[in-house]
Amino acid sequence: MFAELGRMKIRHRTAARIELGLDRMAIAGGWIVTALGLIGATAVAPHGAVLAILPLLLAAAGALVATAHHQLVFDRGDGVLRIDRRILGIRSRAVIPLFHLRAVVVSRRGRGFIAVVERRNGAAIVIDSSDRAARLYELVRAVADVTELRLVYDATQAS
Repeated sequence: MFAELGRMKIRHRTAARIELGLDRMAIAGGWIVTALGLIGATAVAPHGAVLAILPLLLAAAGALVATAHHQLVFDRGDGVLRIDRRILGIRSRAVIPLFHLRAVVVSRRGRGFIAVVERRNGAAIVIDSSDRAARLYELVRAVADVTELRLVYDATQAS
């Protein structure tokens, strides 16, 4: 879900730690859409409350994107992956030992590509998705370098 809200980028990287987070453009864009939705709602409200529903829904969608926070911290020193997500003030955190992870993968999904961290057991952890594989490959290569996880690049057409 968070992969569609904005682009992930490397926030900080050392030899034993890499932090990935949503870019600032998604947050700024969310606040702009929220403001435009509220302005539109106040402009059409005198003509009917029903007309103001669509701009208010647009403002709510903008607030959803603007308040989103998604951070993945791969820490080889502590031997864990920390996942911190927050949307509309609701926070979820997870700590996963690195030995529970199998590989970082870039694969084709429909018309685009998706970067995930495969677990030994359980569902894959989505890093990001994109129309082009090159940006995703740079992210997963950096993660693989720091964590020493296997890197899989599967750009074949899904059947």
